[in-house]
Amino acid sequence: MGIAELYEPIADGTEDSIYISKSYDPSSHFETTTDDVKDIYKRVTGHDLVLKKRATAEEEAELAGLN
Repeated sequence: MGIAELYEPIADGTEDSIYISKSYDPSSHFETTTDDVKDIYKRVTGHDLVLKKRATAEEEAELAGLN
């Protein structure tokens, strides 16, 4: 166990278009880091970040009618 200082930006970046992430913490599976990246994305674009599973090569070929 140890003590680590965590930092976060004072402003949200909407006024000066400078978007800074928070300090990364040692949480498992990068949960807080992922939340921070999604928050920055929303502040920059105005939309939620939506991640979808990418289709396999076979599924893409099937959708394109190549099979």
